[in-house]
Amino acid sequence: MDASILSVHWHENSEPIYSVHFQPNREGNHSERLVTGGGDNNVRLWKINNSTDGKRVEYLSTLAKHTQAVNVVRFDPKGEILATAGDDGTVLLWTLSESIVREFGQEMDEDVQESWILRHACRSSTSEVYDLAWSPDSKYIITGSTDNVSRIYDASNGQQISQIAEHNHFVQGVAWDPLGRYIATQSADRSVHIYLLNIVSSKDQTLSPTVFFKISRTELPTRSSTTSTLMGPPTPAKSHSEEDSTSRGSTVEIPESSAKPQATVASSASPTTASSSSMKSPSPSPLPAVRSQNAPLLNFNNLKNSMLYHTENLESFFRRLSFSPDGNFLFTPSGIFKNSVNSEDSKEEIINTVYIYSRSGLNKPPIAHLPGLIRPALAIAFSPVFYELDKNEAKGPIFQLPYKMVYAVATQDSVIVYDTQHSAPLGTVSNIHYRTLTDLAFNSDGNSIVISAADGFCSLITFEPSTLGTKLSVDYKSLLPVSKENNEHNNKMQSPSQVKKRPNNGIMEITGLVKKKVKPEEPKTTEKVERISVQPSIKPEQEQKPKENEIITIEDNAEPQMIHTPPVKQVKRVAPILVEDKTSETPK
Repeated sequence: MDASILSVHWHENSEPIYSVHFQPNREGNHSERLVTGGGDNNVRLWKINNSTDGKRVEYLSTLAKHTQAVNVVRFDPKGEILATAGDDGTVLLWTLSESIVREFGQEMDEDVQESWILRHACRSSTSEVYDLAWSPDSKYIITGSTDNVSRIYDASNGQQISQIAEHNHFVQGVAWDPLGRYIATQSADRSVHIYLLNIVSSKDQTLSPTVFFKISRTELPTRSSTTSTLMGPPTPAKSHSEEDSTSRGSTVEIPESSAKPQATVASSASPTTASSSSMKSPSPSPLPAVRSQNAPLLNFNNLKNSMLYHTENLESFFRRLSFSPDGNFLFTPSGIFKNSVNSEDSKEEIINTVYIYSRSGLNKPPIAHLPGLIRPALAIAFSPVFYELDKNEAKGPIFQLPYKMVYAVATQDSVIVYDTQHSAPLGTVSNIHYRTLTDLAFNSDGNSIVISAADGFCSLITFEPSTLGTKLSVDYKSLLPVSKENNEHNNKMQSPSQVKKRPNNGIMEITGLVKKKVKPEEPKTTEKVERISVQPSIKPEQEQKPKENEIITIEDNAEPQMIHTPPVKQVKRVAPILVEDKTSETPK
């Protein structure tokens, strides 16, 4: 695994890049067209060429219809329509023109290689749009805005067809189930909402989302620790959010790990897996079972009702959650897990994490989480490629699937790459940007990831074929048993079946990065783990030097620190003013 900064003048005045996305390629080949959205109010398209003599980025076009910063850019699943949205509250839908078109009054730019035509403009609110997602059939778009509302638009005409106003704070992330049954939203109010999509009219395909599940807190086991494992952010203030009665009774199981993320690129072609015991799902496939793991430090007899996500004070504009491409899992960022630092007092430490929900348990608390992140997770992205399970593995897969999927977690300062077979990450990348990360996207061939950051630059992570494994040569659906009761991969709309209660009411913890003051253990595999130091190698027009509050390398003998980076742009807030009513006063 290799990481490098792409030395390109991406947007005007090195303005922040808030979003990136690759144009999907139906055949699964390398996608060359990349789109970026920036703080300069522009959308730009690029061509990424992977060649033996290096990575070359070519400028293609600029879309300049937005009047404020662009927060999210997404191609539809077919790769034919581009949706962009930002602080001006407008969603713009673009299609590629067959010829280069020059706008009236605009000078001809010789560098422009293609033109995109504005197809529709979706206007329903003046509030900033932070995130959007396409339906799997490319017919609809859902957005999340700072007026606490999610809206669904018809992509064929740009009209709003539904509105969801259930959150109490900014909607910072939205996701659409790839099987077309659910949508999910995540907000700064510390909650995740799941909605069931009902087709009201088969002729007009009118969607009517209904609340399926809301969760902001649940009962988790406590872990007693005599020493702090991680210096986390301040304990979030208490917050109350609407909660389904089924959200209680799920807990977490957390094994130990000695792996420690460094300010480097760390990759492993054969990640080690923690010991685990098999546990099958009582639900018909494709609902996978989860392999639970031994965790002696957890106290399942002492459950504590805890909030699952960071407060509104999290210094990020985005909480980009994501469904897995097979629809079996929902990954939600910005999670927190509280540990007791000392059993004699009430002090707690915060572990940053990602919570994972199963399709069979979308109306239940999460089944697993990824612990040990130094900084809060902001975005999740999945590779569109499915892979064969690695053979001759000493341990079974953590998720009982006949294939594996690869996904990446972007925190404020690093990217961690996992697959669904192993508990340890495939690799970590950090210390490559001066400011917080904002978005990430996989290429259609699954061999690279592009990361955007608020410093105005993008990075490229590339994988050797041996790192990810052998690509699946057949449709993943053909490997799943067909059931009359649950045949979702054949597009039968079934609600999630109930899942048998897990031992100890436990959430599995997928480890590999938990901070512990222990001597690092020797890798159990015979293959050598590659660690490459990566430092920012470019200088923008105005030289940027690492500041005191930027990323630092944590030595083995030093106390880990939690550093917060100031947000790039300030959210507009208006303080209410009490106005006295003097109309009833008697005139003198």
